[in-house]
Amino acid sequence: MTNQKFATGAFVFTRARGLQPLDPDDLPPIAARHGIPTDFIPTYAGDRVAISRAISQASSGLQREGFLLRPITRTTSQVVYGIVREQKDESAERLDHDFEATVSWSAEPDPAVVHGDHLIARRVAEAYQDLRCKIVADDWSGTITSYLEKHDAARVRGDGRVYWVPPQRLPDVKKLGDFLAEVGIDLVACEIEAESRTVVEAVAQESLDEQISALEAEAAEFDGTQKPSTYSRRLDEYQRLRERAVLYRDALGVGVDRAQQVLGSLEMKVTKMLDLRRQTVVHRDGTVDKVQVDAASPPPSTLRFAGATFTPAESDDTAILIFVSDDEFARSSVQAPEAMGLAGRWQRAGACQVSIQNSGPPGAAVSIRLRLPEGQTLPSAAKALASLGIEIN
Repeated sequence: MTNQKFATGAFVFTRARGLQPLDPDDLPPIAARHGIPTDFIPTYAGDRVAISRAISQASSGLQREGFLLRPITRTTSQVVYGIVREQKDESAERLDHDFEATVSWSAEPDPAVVHGDHLIARRVAEAYQDLRCKIVADDWSGTITSYLEKHDAARVRGDGRVYWVPPQRLPDVKKLGDFLAEVGIDLVACEIEAESRTVVEAVAQESLDEQISALEAEAAEFDGTQKPSTYSRRLDEYQRLRERAVLYRDALGVGVDRAQQVLGSLEMKVTKMLDLRRQTVVHRDGTVDKVQVDAASPPPSTLRFAGATFTPAESDDTAILIFVSDDEFARSSVQAPEAMGLAGRWQRAGACQVSIQNSGPPGAAVSIRLRLPEGQTLPSAAKALASLGIEIN
């Protein structure tokens, strides 16, 4: 794909073709055959998302049969819908609704069971069994986006459905396409006509400028109290963005002078803050103490959710644990809770409480917040969190 035909890269988009639910255990061997890291395999979104998908699937076309499914209770640990018969009286110009039964799911005591004897409830149960512990088409969007952006693709559309991929990265993107083809997704690479080159140049330049501006705005808020890991991650980002700028220059000739200048300045500032922060601890009252860094200290636990790794972050409340992530998987993972009106709300998972939201601490797009019962440790909450698709690393 790096021949003259694709000398200026390619427009890339994907299309699912009848993708069936897949067992996550079946995917690593396929990925390995195509040289795709396991980090780019979607993870199961959790039973709570699966029951919502089952209800949505069962609702499709239901109105034509004279039935409706209407929510009664929707939390992270319990879902109850009413099954309503709708009767239309055209002569009287009215609709009558009769409540017939409920269909329900609960994370405890057995999240594998959907309760309800009604015909519609049984449809929901069948759909849930087909979807539970499976990867479905909706789970792939974050994976594809993350892979393309990690291989220096630039969004042509704001919604991320079409990308420009530089020619140097097309062999890796072809590997992704071969992998996706086996699971039921087509990845299409289109040649860029000469008259479209100016459009591509504008897309590439705007992509660089947007990322640089975002990093500048973020660094302006740094005051030396952020976690060392925050500074380290940003330094890695600066280096990756510098490499991307060079790729774009070599492919299209777009300017990189501003990128080099700004990133060099940001690196100097953040490096100084990192050196300082490694030698200090900031208390809740704002006081600062010098500390001796112990290089042998074990790293804290991380969480894995919807394909994203969430790392520990500082919390102003000792009763709340905060884990954050800012990659594309994390951004996608919060869309389902938002659609259900659950983002940012405390919900129960066993004896602990969980809140997932897209407004984490500065520098992080998404956060998972945990409240554990007194005396309970994070590892002991592993089973309850697993019912929501959250794994402890």
